[in-house]
Amino acid sequence: MKRIRRAAAFAAALLLLFTGAAAEGTEPAAPAAQAQAQSAGGNLRKGSKGDEVTRLQERLQELGYLESKPDGIFGNDTVNAVKAFQRRNGLSADGQAGPLTQEKLYAEDAVAAPETILTDTLDGELPMLVNKKNMVDEYFQPADLVLLTEVLDTKLCKVKYKDTKLVREAAEALEKMLEAAQADGVKKWQVSAGYRTWEEQNGMLNTKTENYLKKHKDWSRRKARNAALKTVAEPGASEHHLGLAVDINVPGASAFKGTKQQKWLHKHCWEYGFIVRYTADKEKITGFAAEEWHIRYVGVEHAQKIRELGLCLEEYIEWMETGYMKSSETEITEINLDEEETPGEQAS
Repeated sequence: MKRIRRAAAFAAALLLLFTGAAAEGTEPAAPAAQAQAQSAGGNLRKGSKGDEVTRLQERLQELGYLESKPDGIFGNDTVNAVKAFQRRNGLSADGQAGPLTQEKLYAEDAVAAPETILTDTLDGELPMLVNKKNMVDEYFQPADLVLLTEVLDTKLCKVKYKDTKLVREAAEALEKMLEAAQADGVKKWQVSAGYRTWEEQNGMLNTKTENYLKKHKDWSRRKARNAALKTVAEPGASEHHLGLAVDINVPGASAFKGTKQQKWLHKHCWEYGFIVRYTADKEKITGFAAEEWHIRYVGVEHAQKIRELGLCLEEYIEWMETGYMKSSETEITEINLDEEETPGEQAS
């Protein structure tokens, strides 16, 4: 009888340890560590509220993962901060603060976030290139970001999300461009995206992947993710990280292509330092499907050269650095800037 009781107790202990580990997909925690984590608030997730969430936020802030002020509400900022902490500390990044995450978080040897170094994304002779081959790290942040709502007059443009930011020079150039459009009688603009953090980009890609999985029940996650990557850059590869890219459209419209706003934009954005970044004829080079609404600030001089030569940014930078350009067929072509040719209409 004693043997049976001891065996039952041992099995129960194993079950307790296993269930604690399965919650976050990692190794079982020691009983003492589990008890400490449970006393720290148990499993905290999006929507949780109270003092334990405040304590969690204060610790995340102390370690450099959370910028917003602790408020006791487990919102999107806290989810993203927890995910970043989990990645840096070898845990599954699910955004939930379960026992094992809290154990790591409150430990003396918790790995802090690296120091963010602000980068002048307009510094340098050539525009900064970000794509699938030239990625920025998770803690990259452009300098001189400003809220668009503080730059753009609401009569010029609707900013869909009030926290949308751009680098100041790009924001001021956007303002001048929209003022010119209004003077030409082209009104009703909306900015739907500007600067985007690494974590926000990661969330967008995950959401797109999940949408494909729901739509195509027979698809693997890998296939769904690859499909999502056709239109959503993976984190680190998005131009939105630079604070120089803008997604612009018409409020309430189902499509941007073919509108008078799109036609005006593609004809005039070059005059204000913007380029149409992703066009149909350059998809093999950029790696992204055409986006009529996505413009990128590079400065007037570069924008006009890119327009005159009919190049995408990858081609332009390659030509400026070497004097030659590899086409999509990998042939070497020399371009003569002195040749005067009438710029053709860019594909949309």
